[in-house]
Amino acid sequence: MENSIALNLAGSVCLLLWGSFTVKQAVQDGFSASLNQLLERAKNSRWLAVFAGIIAAMFMQSATATALLTIGFLSTGALGIASAVAVVLGADLGSALAARILFLDFSWLPSLLLIIGTVLYLSSSSWRAKCAGRSLVGLGIMLVALQLMKVSLGTVSDNGIPADWMSVISSAPFIALVIAVFATWFAHSSVAIVLMTATLAATGGLPESIYLPLLLGANIGAGLIALPMVSGKNIQGRAVVITNIICRTAVAVLLFFTVPIWQPYLPLLSMQAGLQIIYLHMIINLFIVILFTPAALIISTPIYNWLRTRAESQSDLLKRPVGDGLSRAYLDKPEKALDAARREATRLADQTEVMFQQALDMFDASDQSKISQLVKADQEINRRNKAIRQYLSEARNSLKSSVQESELDDILDFASTMEDIGDSVCYDLARQAKKRMTKGASFSEEGEREIDAIHKKVLQLLELTISSFVSVRKIDGKKLLKKTKHIRDLCDQSMQNHNRRFSNNQMTSQGSSSIHQDTVRELMKVSWILDQRLSKKAEAN
Repeated sequence: MENSIALNLAGSVCLLLWGSFTVKQAVQDGFSASLNQLLERAKNSRWLAVFAGIIAAMFMQSATATALLTIGFLSTGALGIASAVAVVLGADLGSALAARILFLDFSWLPSLLLIIGTVLYLSSSSWRAKCAGRSLVGLGIMLVALQLMKVSLGTVSDNGIPADWMSVISSAPFIALVIAVFATWFAHSSVAIVLMTATLAATGGLPESIYLPLLLGANIGAGLIALPMVSGKNIQGRAVVITNIICRTAVAVLLFFTVPIWQPYLPLLSMQAGLQIIYLHMIINLFIVILFTPAALIISTPIYNWLRTRAESQSDLLKRPVGDGLSRAYLDKPEKALDAARREATRLADQTEVMFQQALDMFDASDQSKISQLVKADQEINRRNKAIRQYLSEARNSLKSSVQESELDDILDFASTMEDIGDSVCYDLARQAKKRMTKGASFSEEGEREIDAIHKKVLQLLELTISSFVSVRKIDGKKLLKKTKHIRDLCDQSMQNHNRRFSNNQMTSQGSSSIHQDTVRELMKVSWILDQRLSKKAEAN
């Protein structure tokens, strides 16, 4: 009997975790773009960031997944550290709300969710609809797991199987807290542990004295899950995770040692045991949000500074050729930090310009040495852009005005544009050059002149983009429109001329047909990237 209950309980817990992971993966696969947009808006307000964290965690059924998504945004500079902490705090509250929804006692709901989710997944041709179906199936699995758990534990109180265990834990609540910390970390799901605890309480399997220790342990464990998932080099990301752990641990210690003071005033004692745990979990997380969201920057800044100092002591920054102009001494001085980032972005732009100037040389090369040289140049550009983004993500915390915020975003956008140009040369144009070399094909004289003319016009557009950044030059929207239209016309005319030559059975055009067309398209793509950047500048004027 004892073995049967333990086995069924273990199986239902595994099913609960499987359902939780299914929901998380389905939402990430189908709706990550929508979640990204939601988190991107969170930089404007900490309370908006809390709301974004709540929504994201409820949809993904995982505060940890939301935290990792947020840290990804933090590393790109799209979020400040205080906003990221607020999102993570909100995510834990969102997971508590999700637990309440899942604990609703609707016996018909699991079957309905499984039916709708399966039909939606099998009948729909839309990827997002299929992901929505998978998420509904995952929710249904979680609810089925809870029902199985209740059945498994239905006879626990009558048989008194866990009485010996419970007596030990009840006499030392701290042990229950530690067990919950490790169980939550091991399961990688605070929702699953809280639901299991509530179900155990509802079936009479837990004494009231360990409700709170188990919940507090689950809250601490929820913060610990993300820590090993964040690279030690991601200083800001680790600062956010550690800040969350400190906030949750501080509240856990405070509540654990002051139970006699506040428990008599808690309006939950008349509720059913399972609901007591669910609502207490929500109240704890709401308390954490209200207490620490306003102080997010105050708490996270010394943690971040400590991690940064520790990282600097472990590495010789003077040996790093990339980003050596990005002085960390300026991180608390926004004007100097922005000037340093702008200079570094200008160096990146110089490399990009030289790289694009030499792009067509790849098509004349007899071996891959020229292509390999440009690939190395692109790797340098990518490293510089990464250094700039990391530097500005750290500098964002010290900004003092919306003007500085706009300047920082402009530098990030410019650096990303330069990286996109480098990637287009390294991957797209280089692929066409390799194809020409492999086939031994060559462009016709007329086709080569057309590509050269398009390349020169796009190069001029690149030079205009760089000069508008360096000198903060105003962009004339009408002139820009004429330039981009002229490039489109050159591309369209080249395609028509190429088709005419192909139809006339010119051997050189037939041998390089797809290469010519794809090269023109790739140059057009570069033109479009630059046009997007310049159009934004023109609108800002």
